[in-house]
Amino acid sequence: MKALERIVLRHLRPLVSPNMDPLQFAYQPGIGVDDAIIYLLQRSLSHLEDAGNTGEAGESGGQCNQLAAWVTNYLTDRPQFVRLQDCVSDVVVCSTGAPQGTVLSPFLFTLYTSDFTYSTDSCHLQKFSDDTAIVGCVSEGNDCEYRKVIMDFVNWCELNHLQVNASKTKEMVIDFSRKPSSDIAPVNIQGLDIERVRTYKYLGVHLNNKLDWTDNTDSLYKKGQSRLYMLRRLGSFGVCRPLLRTFYETVVASVVSYAVVCWGGGCSERDKKRLNRLIKRASSVCGCPLDSIEVMGRGGLWPNCPPSWTTPPTLCIRLWGP
Repeated sequence: MKALERIVLRHLRPLVSPNMDPLQFAYQPGIGVDDAIIYLLQRSLSHLEDAGNTGEAGESGGQCNQLAAWVTNYLTDRPQFVRLQDCVSDVVVCSTGAPQGTVLSPFLFTLYTSDFTYSTDSCHLQKFSDDTAIVGCVSEGNDCEYRKVIMDFVNWCELNHLQVNASKTKEMVIDFSRKPSSDIAPVNIQGLDIERVRTYKYLGVHLNNKLDWTDNTDSLYKKGQSRLYMLRRLGSFGVCRPLLRTFYETVVASVVSYAVVCWGGGCSERDKKRLNRLIKRASSVCGCPLDSIEVMGRGGLWPNCPPSWTTPPTLCIRLWGP
C-alpha cells in the first residue's frame, strides 16, 4: 500500500504544489524546523526595524479531478480494528481524518490546510504541520489587522472541522521601546483569554520576549548535562571509544546543537562558553576532540546585530498549540 501511495504522491505533488501554502514548512522537500524558526525571527526583527505597509493575501485553487476522486475513495469508509494477541475488537468504519503512519497523510494534511494563507508586510501566518504562529506588527497601538487575522483563522478552523486548542495557545509581546505599552488587551478565543507569556517553546527552540537565547541555552545545557551523565556511565563500563563517539553524536550532540543555525550566531559569549565546557567534558570521556558550538553552527549562523530604530513598534506573536 505504501508503494502505491508513493506513486500517487509522485503524481499529486507537482499538480498541487503551486496551490500549497508557501509558509507551510512541514513535509516540504529541502526545508524544515530551522527554516521555520529563522523565517519567524527574520520577520519579527524586520517588524521591529520598520512597521511596513499592508499588502494583499494570496488565494489557492483546485486539484486534478481524477486524483481528487482517488484520494476521496482512499480516505472514506476505512475499516479499523484492534488486535491484541488472540483478541480482536469490533470493526469500526471511519471516514474522518487521515490514517496515521501512511505516506500520503502528512501531504494531504498540508494540502487541506493550505486554503488559509496570510502574508503582508505587517502580519503573516506560518505553519509547521499543525503548529501555527501568527506574527503581527502593532504600530502606535493599531492592532486591527493582527486581531482580524486571528479571528479569521479561528473561524476558518471551525468551518473546516479543525479544533483550535485555546488552552495551548500563547501570546508573546516583544516591545523594546523605552516605555513599553501595557494597554494591549489579550485576544479572547472560544471564551478564553489567551495567556501572555515571557518565553515559549516553538518547534523545540525556546524564544523569549527579549529575542535573546538565554532561555534556550539554559534548556540545552540541562538536557546536555543529563545525557552527559549517561555518556560517563558508559565510559565507566569500559565501552570502546568508537561507540562512545557514536553515542555522543546521536544522543548528546543532537541535543546540544539542536537548531544551532538559528541561534548560534546570536548566542552570547557566556552561553557559548557554557555549552563548550559541556562539550569539552564529553571530549575527555570520548578520548577524542569534538566540534565546538561555533564549528557546529558554521555556514548558517544567525547574524548577531541588534535591530536599529527610531520609534520601535510593538510586536505580537501568537503561537498555536496542536
